[in-house]
Amino acid sequence: MSFSAQDFPRWQAENWQDAPQNPVIGYFETPEAGYAIGDPQILIPGEFDDQWHAFYHGFYKDFQPFYHHLVSEDGIRWQLRQKWPWRVNPSFLFHDGKDWILYYTCITDEALFSQYQANNIICARTTRDFETWSEPTVVLTPELPWEREYDPVGYTAIEARNPCVVKLGTNHYRLYYSAGTVKLDKCGYEEPKYISFADAASPLGPFVKHGRPILAPDLSIPYRNLGAGAIKVFGCGDEFVALYNSIYNDENGYQHSAINVLRSADGIEWTEAPYNPILAPTHDGGWKGEFVYQLDLVRFGGDLRIYYNGRDKWQDGIEQIGLSVLPGDQSPVRKLWDLSE
Repeated sequence: MSFSAQDFPRWQAENWQDAPQNPVIGYFETPEAGYAIGDPQILIPGEFDDQWHAFYHGFYKDFQPFYHHLVSEDGIRWQLRQKWPWRVNPSFLFHDGKDWILYYTCITDEALFSQYQANNIICARTTRDFETWSEPTVVLTPELPWEREYDPVGYTAIEARNPCVVKLGTNHYRLYYSAGTVKLDKCGYEEPKYISFADAASPLGPFVKHGRPILAPDLSIPYRNLGAGAIKVFGCGDEFVALYNSIYNDENGYQHSAINVLRSADGIEWTEAPYNPILAPTHDGGWKGEFVYQLDLVRFGGDLRIYYNGRDKWQDGIEQIGLSVLPGDQSPVRKLWDLSE
């Protein structure tokens, strides 16, 4: 199914307003962080309790990973509530019945690497109070040839990561994920090359893979000519809307990432919004000068909010979390999870 311009929500770049407090969760407010904090997951008041909640991962100065839980009265000024020394990269919070499920990119230790021959796999933990968590469950690993693609960057980068789970109906759960990696030679690290999905009858699997990418690099799309990045999928009426952060080379061969909009009738075949991208790097030396990526979208009151990562420069860049607001949005976008008990 194809979509015309009027089928897309009015999410053009000029409609979004950056919060004047940006970055709202800053590197210097997390002094133990090494160089990056990011990949926010946000709960608005009423989804868990009467507060805002933010979850994000980062790295200590010795490059050991951590996972933080913050709370807020307004979604802008945050206080640390809890932290865990977990080997977590990008994550996704999902609610189904009584349980909260944290799907996350698990940085494999020696034992897991030996078992799966992968640097990142997707795991899950469950909780009801964000205090006591289950032991991790492995839900997806990179096995297919395209999932295990990587460009040498001085280390192996065989990865399945960036989970996003939606509930499509009774006993039908879909896990979107990124796999394969592409080298960012100006930055010295890598980003996801492909996006695909797997389906299951239970939120913890077993998941059956679609088997091929649904989004891949496309030289005809200037802002996706290098990698597909990662995706977050939402309901929009009876169909789907998604935000994804594509990876691209500019005309001078420098790499960037930007946030874009997609529409789909089935959650498999996607159409680009004609006004993409909606959030792009500023190229001004500021906190989001070169990369804008890894996001969460929430509705609060009559406004939409995108919380996202920004990176200031290529080499030795610092990643922080910012906020952009679209006032008075009328689109029927919604999270695809179950808040019932």
